Amino acid sequence: MFSFTKDQQVFELQNIFFGGQPGLHPTVLFGGLFFKGNPDFTSAEKEIQAMLDVSERTGVPGIPDFFIKKEKDIDSILSFIKRVLPKNYPFSVDIIDPVVKVKVLKALDDHGLLSRTIYNSLHVGVTNEEQSMLTKHPPVMAIVVAFNPKDKSPDGKVEVLENGANLIDQGLLELAKTCGIDQVLVDTAALAPGDYSGAAIAALPVVKEEFGLPSGCAIHNVVEKSTWLKDFEHAKPVVDQSSNVNVSVFGGDFLLFGPIEYSSTLFPLIAWEDMLVSEYTEGYFGVTPCSGHPRRRLMR
Repeated sequence: MFSFTKDQQVFELQNIFFGGQPGLHPTVLFGGLFFKGNPDFTSAEKEIQAMLDVSERTGVPGIPDFFIKKEKDIDSILSFIKRVLPKNYPFSVDIIDPVVKVKVLKALDDHGLLSRTIYNSLHVGVTNEEQSMLTKHPPVMAIVVAFNPKDKSPDGKVEVLENGANLIDQGLLELAKTCGIDQVLVDTAALAPGDYSGAAIAALPVVKEEFGLPSGCAIHNVVEKSTWLKDFEHAKPVVDQSSNVNVSVFGGDFLLFGPIEYSSTLFPLIAWEDMLVSEYTEGYFGVTPCSGHPRRRLMR
């Protein structure tokens, strides 16, 4: 468990806090929706409410992460967000296709949602059009992915954040500022098994010590790509969800945990881990947990 010498930046969206010394704030969990097929809004509404309920019970914050694959789904998904989420509640949009990215940014502005939007994500594949649209329609927060195809070690991740690693003209952190995005979360880029995947966890404290920024990752992706787990189907869900405790132990602040339907078991699991971290860091480093921390919510 860690304490960092670098001053730690803390960002806040509607009383959800990202960052700080380990043990100060609970880990923020991003639960994904609409990964496969057409958006199922009826099921999504139930899953979101279930996530918000377990979040309230445990003190672990939850953010719905909406995967938007097709241009035709943009308006229906954004309208759903406005209807279902509590007023001003933050959410993230997860978009891969560069063409869809620029359409979504304009639509978010048209729907009046940019002040609630966490943009997932900004990385070295950014196009000129995407950068232009981010500048015109900046979200309140962005996830910056520290993926460096030339060097997948923690040092390589730092390099791409700092100077672009000669892959783009400037570092990703400076690029976000250029676009008008002041609140940045660093995703340490969990890669496939055998492709230096463990560096995503090892880089969490490195990023926090180097930049003082909230860090996290989607370690769930490594489990999804671990084909050997097909021989242990009963164990795969346990491996998947338990892998996320590494983020808290290594000082991380947020995690993208995959499908939102995992919420019922994952939130108590992370609450338990956050409580362990908090108990230690308060006793050893003097970090007092915030008022809504699971340690205050659940320990009686």
